[in-house]
Amino acid sequence: MKMEWEQHKRGAVLHLAGEFTIDDTESMRRRCRQWLDEANTGLIVDCGTLDRLDSAGLDALLWLQEELDRRGLAMRIVALGGQPDIAMSVTRLDRRFQMNETVELAARQMGGARWGGQAA
Repeated sequence: MKMEWEQHKRGAVLHLAGEFTIDDTESMRRRCRQWLDEANTGLIVDCGTLDRLDSAGLDALLWLQEELDRRGLAMRIVALGGQPDIAMSVTRLDRRFQMNETVELAARQMGGARWGGQAA
C-alpha cells in the first residue's frame, strides 16, 4: 500500500492507494502514531485509489478512528468505492465512520473555516 500525507493549516489528508491488507497495518499504525503525537487537527482518509481492503485494514481504520476520538479530533473517509466499499458495507462499518464523496466536502463538513478557508 502507498500512503501519502498532506498537512494543511487546519487539517491533514491521508491518501491510501493500492491494497490495504494485514501486511500494511503495522507500518500504517506506526506512521499514524507519529502524526498523532503532534496532531491537533482532524484527518481525512482519502480512499479514492484504494483497490483492496481486508479485515486487518478495516481494523486499522477503526483503531485510527478511536485514537482520534480520544483526542477529540474528527475523521472522515472519502471516495470509497469498489471492493473497499463492499467490505465496509458488508461489515456495517459504513455506519461507524463518517463518509464523504470528496475531500473538499469532508473538509467543509469538518469546519471549512478551520481548514484555513481552503478545501483541503
